[in-house]
Amino acid sequence: MPSVETKVSRPEPVATPLERLAVRIPTAMQLIGVRRSTVYALIKAGELRTVKLGRGTLITMSSLRRLVER
Repeated sequence: MPSVETKVSRPEPVATPLERLAVRIPTAMQLIGVRRSTVYALIKAGELRTVKLGRGTLITMSSLRRLVER
């Protein structure tokens, strides 16, 4: 009698949403509830860390968290 090979099914990996590392300025404005001019003032004062990506400017989520957790 031939042996029957059974296939063990593994659970499908659950897709978890990726945490954003940086956001554009309009998103940062919404997240911390301030106006555009305030975001630029915080950048100039060194309170928010930015990353240039092409012509766009991104603000790191870690600097946004630091700002609101003080």
